[in-house]
Amino acid sequence: MCFLACKKDILEFSSRQIDIILAATRLIGSNGVQSLTTKNLAKEMNFSEPALYRHFKNKDEILKSVLIYYKANMKEALAPLLLRENSGLEKLISLFNFQFSHFHNNPTIVLVIFSETSFQHNKELSKAVLEIMSQKKALIQSFIEIGQKDGSIRSDVSPLQLATIIMGSMRLTILQWRLTSFSENLIKLGKSLWKTIDVLIKP
Repeated sequence: MCFLACKKDILEFSSRQIDIILAATRLIGSNGVQSLTTKNLAKEMNFSEPALYRHFKNKDEILKSVLIYYKANMKEALAPLLLRENSGLEKLISLFNFQFSHFHNNPTIVLVIFSETSFQHNKELSKAVLEIMSQKKALIQSFIEIGQKDGSIRSDVSPLQLATIIMGSMRLTILQWRLTSFSENLIKLGKSLWKTIDVLIKP
């Protein structure tokens, strides 16, 4: 899962860059991706726009850094959770619960991750979002494969197809939560969804 690599990604940012990344995330959380301008960000940071450009080339580089920082922190947070689980099903449950709990407690990041339509005309940003999705899907698939070998997950269905169904249902649930302005309890929605997935994947 490249946990050392994700730690390296975080360490490549200076402390000031991390401050800017966090400020950018707050701005997006308050008013959406469209509110992230260098002018607004400089105001949030209490310094001038030229000072901002000493740390990042432009707004797109800041957005890409927000995505990289999110991806690295997610991997680092997941590492101890997944290492202590034994079966593939247990690992999958831990990942599932962590994802819903994390987004419930950090709704701002949902606005970033689910803004891929805003990134469609920028190849670098689209690539960053795709990498997050692809890595998460690959992780889910690997847990399914482990579960199929240890007998905790049904083996008569393709791991890839099961991973697609699980990730697709997760994204739809989280997207609907976002579109209702986070009005429901996402953890409860996740638990309800898992009951159905559990029936589908058990042997």
